[in-house]
Amino acid sequence: MNIKSGFVCVGVILGFAIAICWSSQAAQPSSTGSGRLVVQRSPTVGNNVFLRLSIDGEVHNIGPGSLYDQPIPAGQHVLTLDTPSNQHQPTSMSLTVEPGQTYAFTATRGSDQGVSLLRSRRTP
Repeated sequence: MNIKSGFVCVGVILGFAIAICWSSQAAQPSSTGSGRLVVQRSPTVGNNVFLRLSIDGEVHNIGPGSLYDQPIPAGQHVLTLDTPSNQHQPTSMSLTVEPGQTYAFTATRGSDQGVSLLRSRRTP
């Protein structure tokens, strides 16, 4: 292998490395325009209960042993929590999301057997 073909190989490898790094950065969510919402289940909810988390009307189911952990756009949002068999008024709250911030909540069952969202201090 001569020097010229060695430089060509190094250039091609370097070009592929740059392209891979660039594409992996583009696939990650931007923290400049979004925050993170985490909703975990309290053991008081029960193992046979599915939770319905609605974010601005878009419903997400949280099954036993799982949690919701997704980016959320910055700005004002309405969170609503209930169960499919909930005989109680759903819990609703507004949340203002700041870019780069994480908002953690625990879904718990209240004394009236309804479900509610409590702000968590810890993030899973």
